Amino acid sequence: MSLAALNDIEDAIKATKRFLTPVDRVRWFRLAVVLFFVGGAGLTFPGAPTTGFGGDTDPVEPTPGDPAGPDITPEMTPELVALILGIAAVGLAAFLLYSVVGATMEFAFVAALRDEEVRLRRSVRRYWRRGLRLFAFRLAVWVVAIATAAAILLGVGASMGGWPPTVWGDGTILTVVILAIPVVGVGALVLGTLLGFTTVFVVPVMLAEDRGVLSAWRRFWGTLTDEPLEFLAYLFLSFLLGIGVSMAVGFLLVLLLIALAVPFLVVGAPLGFALVTAGAGTAAAAVALVLVLLYALLVFVGALLIQVPFQTFLRYYALFVLGDANPDFDVVPDARAAIRADGGADDDGTGGTAAGGDDGPDRPGDGDAADPNDRESGGDDDWNVGREDRDRDDDGDRW
Repeated sequence: MSLAALNDIEDAIKATKRFLTPVDRVRWFRLAVVLFFVGGAGLTFPGAPTTGFGGDTDPVEPTPGDPAGPDITPEMTPELVALILGIAAVGLAAFLLYSVVGATMEFAFVAALRDEEVRLRRSVRRYWRRGLRLFAFRLAVWVVAIATAAAILLGVGASMGGWPPTVWGDGTILTVVILAIPVVGVGALVLGTLLGFTTVFVVPVMLAEDRGVLSAWRRFWGTLTDEPLEFLAYLFLSFLLGIGVSMAVGFLLVLLLIALAVPFLVVGAPLGFALVTAGAGTAAAAVALVLVLLYALLVFVGALLIQVPFQTFLRYYALFVLGDANPDFDVVPDARAAIRADGGADDDGTGGTAAGGDDGPDRPGDGDAADPNDRESGGDDDWNVGREDRDRDDDGDRW
């Protein structure tokens, strides 16, 4: 028996090529914005080394009679405590806002692949409530997972060393630490699979049938249990594909770092040398800071753009597997019909839907039968319109 999870890899590649070519810089940058919020950048910047400013960097020698040296511990005044709490509150609020927007962008990503157009502001207006529900589900899952792991470890420790944990001996602490390794490992595997399936399979079900998270999970669960081999194959293959994508992205990122570093060094090094020679050390430092920040910004944007085709392919792959497992959940029928009818290319070989050709199942606004699963489309949102017409939002804004 042939598994769709095997065949859909090639279909996902063709669909990605069809969607992203010919290259439209507006579409790519919009997708880069979406990936910034859904976590597709995959960026990990090493921490900058701690640098001392202000003259002598040698350690201060203790003076005779004062072996402990000077006391530089800051005094915990009410003002300092309020400042720390304020910074923590702002950081927490920013993290929560980013998480909510990221959950909303999951729907925007799927909708973009469905509509073959990326509309950021309209997607946020349309899907922010569902984004809130998805964020709440993710938060609840994390809380339950952490509470479960903590209960297991604390329960084992309490059974061996009593309560509270401050009375535990070295043997009890060592046992709990060793036990934490498999508990965290199994928990991460289960948690990652649950949240990953929620993102790539349950979110499309929510869009296809206008459901909440739990309702969509119950609806998807029947398909998951009916086709376990398909989803096990997807899980294994997506893991391998993720490794391959990470390696490819890492290689391209290294090339990007080198390519961008050359012009900055060509311009920045002589300019900095000239400023230092002229005695303008402060100006040289300011120029260096500006160049470093600009370089970091370009690398960040470039890394997001590098991720666009890879993350689009991975999401298309999941959507094809879902649609093959249950046609009721197929949210990309146009792409599926196009690539399986003509290999993903138009008569002119440019990709996309050929003018006057068959663009897949009928959609609202075609004048034919409407798709019964489409509950997201409004009366003024035609599916089968040219890409040049869909570049504009309902209010005439390209974004």
